[in-house]
Amino acid sequence: MRVAIVGGPGIGKSTLVRQLGDLYHHGSYGEGEQGVWDPRVLADIRAGRNPVGVTAYFAWLYDANYRHAAAHDAPDQVIFLEGARLTLEAHIAEYPPEVHEALREVLAAGDAWRPDRTIVLTSSTDTIEKHIRLRARPHEDVEHMVQRFRLIDAEFRRLAPSVPGAVLVNRDGMEFHRREGLEAIIAAAGLPPFPEVPYLQMARYHPPGA
Repeated sequence: MRVAIVGGPGIGKSTLVRQLGDLYHHGSYGEGEQGVWDPRVLADIRAGRNPVGVTAYFAWLYDANYRHAAAHDAPDQVIFLEGARLTLEAHIAEYPPEVHEALREVLAAGDAWRPDRTIVLTSSTDTIEKHIRLRARPHEDVEHMVQRFRLIDAEFRRLAPSVPGAVLVNRDGMEFHRREGLEAIIAAAGLPPFPEVPYLQMARYHPPGA
C-alpha cells in the first residue's frame, strides 16, 4: 500500500512522512529540501523563474521514489511518499497563466504513480506561520512562505475531491512528533493498524512470545 502525503509549503509533510515510516517500519520517501535539491532550484523558486524546469525536476524526483517504492510494495506493507501528481498540479497556481499549458504537460509524468491513498494536509495560515517561524530556515522568507501557502493550500482544497483515494485532513492542533497526532492521521485516512513493538517490564531478557 502506497500512501502519498501532500500539502502546502511548511505544513509538516516531511515530518509526517518520516514519523509514519518509522511507526510502520515499512519505509518512507521524502522529497528532501535544501542540501538535497540542486542549488539552482531554490533560487529559481524564489525568483519565479524556469517554472517548467522546476516542475519537471520535482516530477522526476517523485518518479524515482515511486518507482523504487513500487518494487518494495506488498499486501502487508504501508509505504509513505511525499508528493504526488496532485502536488505538481496544485503548484501551477504559483505561475502566470501564460505558462499553465506548458506546466500541465509535465503532469503526465505522474499518471502512473497512483498511490492507494493520498493524505492532503491543510491548515490555517496562523498554524503554518507558527511552524515556519519555529523552523527558522535561513533560506526562507516567512511572509513569502505564508503567501505561497495560502495560494497552494487553496489549490489543494479545490483539487482534492477529484483525486481517487484522497482524504483532506486539517492539521490544526495536531503535532506529528506526538503519538496522538499520528493516530489522528491514521484514523482520518483509514490506514491499517501499525505493528506495535512490544514494551515489557522485565528483570531479565525474554524474547517476545516466549
